[in-house]
Amino acid sequence: MEQGTLFRPRQERIRQLLTQLAAGIYERDYALAMAFLSSIAGESIFLLGLPGVGKSLIARRLKLAFRDARSFEYLMSRFSTPDEIFGPVSISKLKDEDTYERLVEGYLPTADVVFLDEIWKAGPPIQNALLTEKLFRNGDHELRLPLKGIIAASNEHPVQSEGLKALWDRYFIRIVVPPLMSEKAFYKIILGIGNTGIDLSETLQITAEEYAEWQIQIDWITVNMFFEIEPS
Repeated sequence: MEQGTLFRPRQERIRQLLTQLAAGIYERDYALAMAFLSSIAGESIFLLGLPGVGKSLIARRLKLAFRDARSFEYLMSRFSTPDEIFGPVSISKLKDEDTYERLVEGYLPTADVVFLDEIWKAGPPIQNALLTEKLFRNGDHELRLPLKGIIAASNEHPVQSEGLKALWDRYFIRIVVPPLMSEKAFYKIILGIGNTGIDLSETLQITAEEYAEWQIQIDWITVNMFFEIEPS
């Protein structure tokens, strides 16, 4: 079966899914589609934009693309600690078993979709843990996370002198989320037109089984690349 024939029904389903996810938000179709693409590819994405342009809304909508997905959101500051991101250390485990283990339920290690705002304010311990985002060392064992991808955001680029290059390189997809360009869209937001939530069909949502299958099928996709070499 040809590749195009195999994936055509899925393409139509994804178009419908993205249309429903974008309902009621304006001029964010591209950013939402790129966030979805990065999550399907198992990668993370960085959104650059001023406060209030809808970066966190994109993450909340992305969560709805996956059935029974769990999310985690956090606004970084200079004083953020690993406990606030990855879960507090279990006092009972430390006391009774002499084991340094975190209580991860409800924190980043158990989330499918993660939104980390003001990412460049994260301290070195958090940065280092984020570099291996699909694996997490908890005590004496390693957890493979259900994470589809991290949406990181900031209203500024990382400062080169602060040792953020490794974390910056982690985000292969980087896009700018600009302020609204259309006056009509601005007034719709002010008046709350269309901002009544979305009615997302469950049949369009991606199940955990489908996602795992797609990770295997990604290797089947080929991209034809043509290079035109100019004569010297």
